[in-house]
Amino acid sequence: MRRIVGGRGLAVAALVVGWLAACGPSGSSAPPAAPAPPPAQSVAQPPTAPAATTVAASTAPAAPETVSHTLISPAAPYWPTWVGQAKGFFAARGITLDVTITPRIPDAARALASGSYATGGFIPDTALLAVLQGAPIALVGTQTERATYKLAVSPATTGYADLRGKTLAAGAVNDVTAGMLIRTLRQNGVTPGEYELVAVGSTPERYAALTSGQAAGVLLTPPIDVRAEREGYRMLANLAETLPPYAYGGLLVNRDWAADHRDTTVRWLAGMLDSVRWLNDPANRAEAVRILMDVAKSNEEDTEIAYTAAVEGRTYPEDLRATPAQLDALLALMREVGTAPDPLPDLDRFVDGSYLDAAARLAGSGPQ
Repeated sequence: MRRIVGGRGLAVAALVVGWLAACGPSGSSAPPAAPAPPPAQSVAQPPTAPAATTVAASTAPAAPETVSHTLISPAAPYWPTWVGQAKGFFAARGITLDVTITPRIPDAARALASGSYATGGFIPDTALLAVLQGAPIALVGTQTERATYKLAVSPATTGYADLRGKTLAAGAVNDVTAGMLIRTLRQNGVTPGEYELVAVGSTPERYAALTSGQAAGVLLTPPIDVRAEREGYRMLANLAETLPPYAYGGLLVNRDWAADHRDTTVRWLAGMLDSVRWLNDPANRAEAVRILMDVAKSNEEDTEIAYTAAVEGRTYPEDLRATPAQLDALLALMREVGTAPDPLPDLDRFVDGSYLDAAARLAGSGPQ
């Protein structure tokens, strides 16, 4: 099952304690609120195929366990998760992954910390800052390590200079999506203060801001970036070519829940390993394209281009490891918006590789 929850419609937000309020830069004001999306709605998950039943049945419990999971958007950065659902890799490990789309990363981090979700997949900068304030979140891996973003601008924009004095949109004004945008603009001669930055949410919300004229430039992920380009919007930058690998599609858990459900957490990650190995196999290209088409509601041509950019571009690390180099690159992007902690924390408070170690032993060489 998969649901969509609006940024202001997330009931858990009223229960948030003070630690997440410290996530923004000191003295910063709240970003302008985006229009409230429709109420939460259920949408069909990708059709499940029987191909993953070759995973040994002994790895799964007699009765499937439901794991509540939140993602930011139905898009290519989370392709391994969609594969795991559609191909039955989670089911073969005894997991029913109940996915909810939460478009704003701070909302997702709050909900994960409160226990409203057991696991999540999103850029982990806000989660890291929450952990420093005592939130029970751990980074246990990463399914995406390359920024699959393009800077999309209005058709009338001919270059970076045209963005001076314009409104640009990010996920939040002080998260890593803003950091990526700020760095890209600065590297091309446009500095903070020369444009207005507003928060609207994830890729579908940013696409809506671009096409409605609310924003002159936004970062988009596949396959929506391909759609926007086909519709006449210009792509000024491909961030996969300009940014180093970083912990982008983090795999996160509520630390308390994971400690109480260690076997379940390990089996979820084993299913993720099965999924990413299958996705990275070129023999599965046509089926992988169909899976994302179903989730993202994209056409075949756009999704084929997304596959070339994301999968052939080695976006999804086969071992799902969150490495020190990835975290260093994440912290560098956090410095762009003034949220990087100083002094740097002991990242062992945030990263727990023991679950993935056990999952790798369980998954072995993966499904045959």
